[in-house]
Amino acid sequence: MPEFLPDESSGRTFAGAAKAVITPPVGYPMGNWGLRQGVARGVHRDIHVRAVVFRRGEVDLTIVSLEIAGLTAETVGAIKARIFQVAAIPSANVLLNFTHNHTSPDTITSLPAEWTTWTAWLADQVAGCVFNALNQAVPAKVGAGSGSLDDWTVNRQYPDRPIDTEVGVMVVDDDAGRPLVRLVNFACHGVADGGQYLEWSGDFAGEMSAFIESMLPGSVAIYIQGAAGDIHPFDWWFGNTASEHLHSHEDTALFGRALAIAALSVAKNITAKSDVRLNVASAPVQLPRHRVNWSLSDALANRERLCKSLGTYTGETWLDGTTTANAAEYHPELYGAGNNEVNLARNEDQPAVVVEVRGFRIGDTLISAHAGELFNELGAEIKVALPNDRPWVASYCDDYIGYISTRQPHEEIADVPVTEIVRMKKYRRYYGTTTSPYGPEAGEALVAVAVDVLKSLETD
Repeated sequence: MPEFLPDESSGRTFAGAAKAVITPPVGYPMGNWGLRQGVARGVHRDIHVRAVVFRRGEVDLTIVSLEIAGLTAETVGAIKARIFQVAAIPSANVLLNFTHNHTSPDTITSLPAEWTTWTAWLADQVAGCVFNALNQAVPAKVGAGSGSLDDWTVNRQYPDRPIDTEVGVMVVDDDAGRPLVRLVNFACHGVADGGQYLEWSGDFAGEMSAFIESMLPGSVAIYIQGAAGDIHPFDWWFGNTASEHLHSHEDTALFGRALAIAALSVAKNITAKSDVRLNVASAPVQLPRHRVNWSLSDALANRERLCKSLGTYTGETWLDGTTTANAAEYHPELYGAGNNEVNLARNEDQPAVVVEVRGFRIGDTLISAHAGELFNELGAEIKVALPNDRPWVASYCDDYIGYISTRQPHEEIADVPVTEIVRMKKYRRYYGTTTSPYGPEAGEALVAVAVDVLKSLETD
């Protein structure tokens, strides 16, 4: 148990924050880019866990951000159990969010044997970070506002379609006005650093946090990943080889600093309050399975054909001539290799997946928290449904459950045979829909439940 707990006699809201390095060893395998293989050769920028703990009365609530792509349900469970053990914060009151950084460990859906030691250590690091945040809690003032960051992100399926570029900002200061925490909610895939790199890095979210912390010494800057399932950085999308950006470390730094500057600008105009309500709520939702128009035998035969024609790639990085921008155009088959189509055919008749949709209230700010990769339009629908509160949407929370697509792209590719799905240039454009384990109605079901959960917090 923590050695220090804030005095609650005043009825005030207390808050504290902390961060810790969670960079894996060099030599561990990297993943998260379909064509990239090999191990980390170095560290470009350490990756971190950051946490803020709020306390009001008998309610403790923590928001934890990890600069990695995601973790298995087993590891997430171990982390939350360890948090409860050291800080007595129940699992329901832990918002565990991943920046979905692709220059990070290959731990999103499975854990190779070499990761066992690191993930056990990770649970201790995350729980220790929360423990330190709680022990540093002081009477705090909390407020929130919003702005936007335009021209840095794009919808990879529909590049000309408007997207949600809102930047949600929460400030947490002590009574003397010193900044304790800056939380930033934005939606963009953590792929500013390209797949050509074999170095650990925090991607643009890490750059953003580092810049804010340099401008506000002693503070902790926490990035909360939004509905970024189909959102990518820059003017780049799959097959756009004319992009001026090539997913370099330099581009990543520019992006992160632009987001940091936008957030700091919003923060200047936020009025913080000394007593804010804390509450959580949740409800289950059923996500129906993705049904395909091909048989398992067709998918297996197609996968075998692809393997024979493409051979086995065993190099340490991408094939010669392959870049982030041309990967889809050069090697669409290699990216999927038919494995996803086999899995979809095997699972289409399985029962619907039941997941918890969670909601958090911190003062006047509502946060809709979701597992998996929520498409941007679905996040925007949640916000529009509550115009008076304009909630944050936090995707990539808890364990990884895959993409949750909108209905339109499902319908556009509904009649495309399996042999074309993996061959056509459109394959990478529709990535996230073709790979989603859930049917076209899943997103709509999730939005409806999310809105109900948030409305229950509006009136608490």
